[in-house]
Amino acid sequence: METVKLATIINTVMPEVHHVLRTEELNAFIVLRNGIQNLDKHDVLEIVEATINNAKRSAIYH
Repeated sequence: METVKLATIINTVMPEVHHVLRTEELNAFIVLRNGIQNLDKHDVLEIVEATINNAKRSAIYH
């Protein structure tokens, strides 16, 4: 198991999407079962989607 920030995952696997994520999302810690070297773009997109959805749930709207 390995814990890394989403920014590290993005910069390693898909740097082209870095600009669409907020700082809060990029600073989220992600636990990887098999390490960063085993991730592909599909995996990263799933992680990004889950991170964005999680950030939405904690948002306060008024």
